Amino acid sequence: MPRLVTVTVDDAHASVIDEVAVRLRDAGMEVDRVLGSIGVITGSVAPARLPLVEAVDGVAAVEEQTSFNLAPPDAEAQ
Repeated sequence: MPRLVTVTVDDAHASVIDEVAVRLRDAGMEVDRVLGSIGVITGSVAPARLPLVEAVDGVAAVEEQTSFNLAPPDAEAQ
């Protein structure tokens, strides 16, 4: 199952973030958003392809997105 990831683009590649996004797609990442103003690309990638995504030129960091589900306020405590 693909994992949701946030990719931080290094400062040297911030001006060519769209090119980094293309390379990420070529490495197997499904790109959802390119946030050029903050140097971040979000999307999903299969766990087996994660090392390829991390190795893309211009990538400073790849972090898995985490999510939390909270029970409704009126739910019993677990």
